[in-house]
Amino acid sequence: MPDAQANGLDGHAARIRMFRLGIGDCFLLTFAEDRLERHVLIDCGILQGSPNAGPKLKAVAESIREATGNHLDLLVATHEHWDHVAGFLAAADVFDAMKIDRIWVAWTEDPSDAAAISLKRDRRLRLEAIHLALAALARSDDDGARACGHAIADVMGFYGGPSVAATVLAFSERTGEAMRKVTERQDGAAPVYCRPGDARIPWQESLLKVYVLGPPRDEKSLQNLRGKAETDLYRLSGADGLYAAALTHSLAAADRDDNGTSMGDRSFPFHPTLLWKKKDIGGDPTLSFLDGIYDDGANDWRRIDSDWLLSSARLALQLDDATNNTSLVLAFELADGRVLLFPADAQIGSWRSWLSVAFKPAAAGEAPVTPRDLLQRTVFYKVGHHGSENATRKEDGLEAMTDRRLVVAIPVDQDLASGKHWRMPAEPLLKRLAERAHGRVLRADAAWQLPDATPPEGVPQAEWDRFRAAVRVDAAGMFVDYLL
Repeated sequence: MPDAQANGLDGHAARIRMFRLGIGDCFLLTFAEDRLERHVLIDCGILQGSPNAGPKLKAVAESIREATGNHLDLLVATHEHWDHVAGFLAAADVFDAMKIDRIWVAWTEDPSDAAAISLKRDRRLRLEAIHLALAALARSDDDGARACGHAIADVMGFYGGPSVAATVLAFSERTGEAMRKVTERQDGAAPVYCRPGDARIPWQESLLKVYVLGPPRDEKSLQNLRGKAETDLYRLSGADGLYAAALTHSLAAADRDDNGTSMGDRSFPFHPTLLWKKKDIGGDPTLSFLDGIYDDGANDWRRIDSDWLLSSARLALQLDDATNNTSLVLAFELADGRVLLFPADAQIGSWRSWLSVAFKPAAAGEAPVTPRDLLQRTVFYKVGHHGSENATRKEDGLEAMTDRRLVVAIPVDQDLASGKHWRMPAEPLLKRLAERAHGRVLRADAAWQLPDATPPEGVPQAEWDRFRAAVRVDAAGMFVDYLL
């Protein structure tokens, strides 16, 4: 095991390395204990369709291998989304050859858990429904309908699906295969299925403790995806938040096109035998009056031609959110009490459930630890779901992180997100993150560099200088380090 003095950790308790994959999570945590390094990898993924995704993942995997001496003390795969697990498949040769002592995943991956089996079955049914809708949209001659299909397929990119809608099911299987690369290793390393309330010492005689906050076991909490604007969210305008602009624009384009172009038998909400074609209406004197009414622009608001498209869009969003809510949420407590919070992409239902979690003592005779206490002592927060509005709770969430030393990190590529009309990071949340962390915001965007030498208003220069000295930006642009 590498010597902690020899690899840049001298005098520091830990190093957090955020790999700059854009819209994709990959964090390497290195802890110094008794002059030895202990390495924890949390996820390795990138959004499908990101530029040079394959080469980036291979390069990151090689960097992890080099930094760890080809040995991970703990590997964590938080949930089955491509932007969190793609690297385990794309760089399988690197990870397969790596010595990995322990593997942690959420209880939702447990093949013997009835609730987990039910969740996976439900997800499969939803994927099949979305697949059928996207296949119909991909065959359409309607520009607006195809645009809607591409917008929905972009959302499905978190499952590894490309914009070619007809292959979304095949690509979702790749995401499952990537997770299986973690849970079914050939070296026989068996995964631990983590449940809320677990308090773990990750390796023998460690001073580090890890508390499992989510995903919740309660079905109602798992299905709670949106929350209340006043107490739960740093709300954007508009009801749908993250993907609203893209989907609304595409659906509106489909609604505006009234040229009567057929979208294929499978694209209609009713059986084709129940449909009236425009040519039939025009040729039948008893129905001809409908022609003028239907094509009257003043009646557009009454048309339901594309309502079923809206349903497939909603289904895609719900599926994405529901999978996010199965994220494994971990709080790492250092020996001095400081906490590092990694919620993956947990959404509001999961955040709410944390407050009712009761931890089993990590060791006999220890004082009880509460989730509120962990939040109050959080000094590093990995921002959920690339800074989207519904993955960071307001009350009993970010507002409860009261330690003045708080640093936040956002794995995001704002330019890529904006190109898809996604609001990542959400502006109201980004503003509040900067306020709560006193300007100490780290980002994965390629254009992001070390914060300016001038501190934000109200932050003492000495305090700001200490923060800047603890941040190291890789000259090659591959990662950002933060030293604690």
